Amino acid sequence: MGGTHRTRLTVVLAAGLLVPAVLTSCAQPTDPGAPTTPTEDAMSPTEDTPTPIEPSAPASDWTGVELAPGVVVRGLPDGVEGTQDSPVGAAWSPAEGLLYVITYGSSSCPTTTEPEAADDGGTVVVTLVPPPADAICTMDYAPTTSVVGVPEGTDSGEAVSVRLGDAGTVDLAPRPAPDEPGPVAWVPAR
Repeated sequence: MGGTHRTRLTVVLAAGLLVPAVLTSCAQPTDPGAPTTPTEDAMSPTEDTPTPIEPSAPASDWTGVELAPGVVVRGLPDGVEGTQDSPVGAAWSPAEGLLYVITYGSSSCPTTTEPEAADDGGTVVVTLVPPPADAICTMDYAPTTSVVGVPEGTDSGEAVSVRLGDAGTVDLAPRPAPDEPGPVAWVPAR
């Protein structure tokens, strides 16, 4: 019986030594001073992986905002009236060459615009940029205003057609006076 006991003890001891040896052989060697995050090569995108673009958060109000293409502000600019009957509209800003594009939707995930519009045979084309599909958004319905630069010669003091993405086209009236915003032309609700 003594020989069987020794054999079992030897097997248990050998197994006890074998498990740590197997586990450590599977582990990656580490340098105690090395960073614990993936290397830059491991984190860099491949040709097939698009690099996400983080939209900037809209300013919370118009205080101190300088009008320039790409500026996005929650709410309506001074002198511009909103509506609950349309999801998007446009108006001339007080600054020449710049449009206000007003969208309604979630205040935390607004639809915004590209900073510059294009000219398509006399129609100003504004590209709308929806919020990311996986965004977690508030369930409110509020206006957000994007400032958009227009092609040279478009802001000539005459009525202009403006295509607001897939939402529709509006005819934009000129400003009533210099340094004042123009009236908003709203896309009819569908």
